[in-house]
Amino acid sequence: MPQVPRLFLILDDEESIRQSIAAFMEDEGYTVFQAESSEQALEIVKKYPIDEAVVDIRLPGHDGNTFMLEARKIRPRIKFVVHTGSADYIPPKAIQALGVTRDKVLIKPASDLNVICNALKD
Repeated sequence: MPQVPRLFLILDDEESIRQSIAAFMEDEGYTVFQAESSEQALEIVKKYPIDEAVVDIRLPGHDGNTFMLEARKIRPRIKFVVHTGSADYIPPKAIQALGVTRDKVLIKPASDLNVICNALKD
């Protein structure tokens, strides 16, 4: 029986970052969705059963932390990896409760995108 592709969301306001991660994750067998804002990403999460997401923190409108909290209400099993330019980002307790520990926080740009796949493994 063929394996169902996993659905992956990239939330980042930088198009070049989104495109780079999207190409890599598609090569890994994922069906990839892209969003440049939390609001756009939440619409995708409402419409599609997203399995995993890589999330930037500093975004126009609602930040990545807000997105993760709201997305988990819609998709209780969604997994997150943070990909941020903020080297001093520490996940708040509410975000840690979603499973986003320090080992799931990557500083961008990640030089080896395999770190995203590795961070998604439990």
